[in-house]
Amino acid sequence: MKVGDLISFKPVGFGKEDWSNPAIVLSQYEAPDEELWVVWVDGMHCVLHDSEHYEVVYLTSSSQLKP
Repeated sequence: MKVGDLISFKPVGFGKEDWSNPAIVLSQYEAPDEELWVVWVDGMHCVLHDSEHYEVVYLTSSSQLKP
């Protein structure tokens, strides 16, 4: 995941209908032994853990936005 990516996410094991609305990745926390990301979704900040806890689908990638 990178800052600027547009994603949708859901906790691992949840159903197909449980994907979030589109969310933009704002920043990454500097945390020892953890990968934590701050995203903006539905008018609020949320913190996502690494891929062991959430499934993530990339709707657009920040690397696509660079000329």
